[in-house]
Parts: sequence; structure tokens; C-alpha cells
Amino acid sequence: MKEKILYLFSLLIFIFSIPLLTSGLKIENFNFPKVEFSSTEAKVNELNLNEEDTSQYVFKALDKSTGQIVPLTLKDFTYGAVASEMPLTFEPEALKAQAVASFTYFCNLKEKNSQKPDPSLNGADFLIDPSNKLYYISKEQMQALWGENFNFYYDKLSQALDPILGQSLKQDGKFIEALYHSISSGNTECIVDVFGGNLNYLKSVPSPGDVLAPGYQSTKEFSIDDFKSIAVSKWPGITFDQDIQNFLKINKRTQSGTVLDAEIGSIKTSGKELRELFSLRSANFELNIHDNKIEFLVKGYGHGVGMSQYGAQNMAKQGSDYKQILAWYYPGTEIST
Repeated sequence: MKEKILYLFSLLIFIFSIPLLTSGLKIENFNFPKVEFSSTEAKVNELNLNEEDTSQYVFKALDKSTGQIVPLTLKDFTYGAVASEMPLTFEPEALKAQAVASFTYFCNLKEKNSQKPDPSLNGADFLIDPSNKLYYISKEQMQALWGENFNFYYDKLSQALDPILGQSLKQDGKFIEALYHSISSGNTECIVDVFGGNLNYLKSVPSPGDVLAPGYQSTKEFSIDDFKSIAVSKWPGITFDQDIQNFLKINKRTQSGTVLDAEIGSIKTSGKELRELFSLRSANFELNIHDNKIEFLVKGYGHGVGMSQYGAQNMAKQGSDYKQILAWYYPGTEIST
């Protein structure tokens, strides 16, 4: 067994040593170990939901753009959450994984808010922003978004999601923090490195298919004057060395490559803060400082914790079902109905 584990990690190291832009790179044949849910008692029962079951309101969401509270049924929420978070061109098993992750995430938010209500929500369970396609979109918005393809995509949602409506992820009987993101660097991040805390189901796992995702690599370039101006707008007292090579230093990274600690001029900061300040797609970046310009070379999209959506798509294309995808990205959890 130990030899197999060593072989797997050696294989991963070899894969990521290959230049990522090599045209002949093949990731689709990566064999994910068949991870199952930890509890043998956590068997998913087929749900027999009738029209009355799916017409019951499960959430009250505050629409950020209108200020109105929107009651959401199980079916409407699940369809709207998946449609807002994942491309409908993805495989059905990836859509299912996203549905379970989204439902779990918002069930957890609802439970937390019930224990300690947030006055700004005006009695709602959580915030949504359909006008910006954030967390949820309505059926009417789907029609406007998909146009003549609406029936095709809505039927795809129905066929994929109806069998798993109401399923969620739990550990020790409690909803987990089902974080997810678009594209990892090739390995997901441990939550302790990005957000703090220590949840054993949010640890770093390989997600090699992400390197083939559109937008896996991105760049952002700034002139020295623009770079300094942006920094001064946040830290008015900041000073810079005369050598531009010392304008930005990276001091510490996670094992997956995300910047943890850095120095920008005379200020100590974090990768998360730099990502927000310079509008980068992730905090996993390298620097290229030349010709009076500072260039960020960025990998991935999002915070990198939990399920990678493009990683889930890659696993689904290789034949993994949604249970295997969820067990891979949230190890030690179980599916509950």
C-alpha cells in the first residue's frame, strides 16, 4: 500500500514538473483512486419527491439588488444555484456534485443564521444577487440568458438534478462548510492556509485536470507608476525602495503555491490582500518584473479551497459519478438525504 501511495505522489510531481503550456500535455487519463464516503451507514436513498414536496419553501433569500425577500422551493433553489455557478455544458455528474455542494453550503448558512440572526438580512436566511448571477438565478433569468437553448438546458438540469434533490454533505450529523471554487492550481488548498480554521475535509488534494481548464493561466501587468498608485491608495504612508526588484517580495507560500505572506514596499501583506488589491483571479501567482513593469503570472481562479468545478468536470468526463467527485474533494464526509 505504501509503495502505491509513493508511486502516486511521484507521478503527481512528475506531471507538474512538465511545462503547463506544452501542447502534448495529457491529464485526462489521470486515474483518481476510488474514494468512498467514510461511513458505511451513509447510504443515499432514492428520493421519492412528489409535487407537494418540491413546492415547499426551504429558504428565504434576501435579493441584494431589490431588497426583497425571495422564498425559494427546493427545486427552484437547486436549479437556480447550479445555473448561476456552473456552465450548463458540463457533464451531468459534475452538475449533480455542484447541486449537492451548493445545497449544503446554503443549508449551513441558514443553520448558522438561525442560531445567530444577522439583522441586515431582515429575517432572510442568506443573501443572493441574481442580477449579477451570484448564488442564484430565477427561471425567468435562465430564459433570458439561454434564449432559444432554454428548453435544452432546463431539461438537462431536470434530468441531472431531480434524482438528487435534497441531498447534502454532513460530518458527524452536521452540515459541512462545502466551499468550492472555479479552477485550482492543480492542487486544492487546505482551509487553514487560506481562511484559517482546521476542517479535516477541506485539505489539499490533487486536481490535475484543472491545468487544462480555459483561463487556468492569466496575466495582469502594471506600469511602475500605476502599481505604486494602487498601493498608495490603500496604504497612504507606504514607501518603496529605489530598486524595482524590491517593490514586491513573496515570503511564504502554501504547498500548492498560493501566496501567504508578502511585502509590498514597506508594508507586510498577504496574498489574499494582494489578489483583491490588483484584481487577480487567484492568490497563486509568480512575478515578472522587467522594463519598468510588474507582471503577475496567475494560476487558477478562486480561493482554491474545497471542490474545484473544472476539476469536477474533468473527473466526470473520466467516468466518476457525483458521489466519487464529492468524496474526493470533501474526504471524510457523508451524503445525507
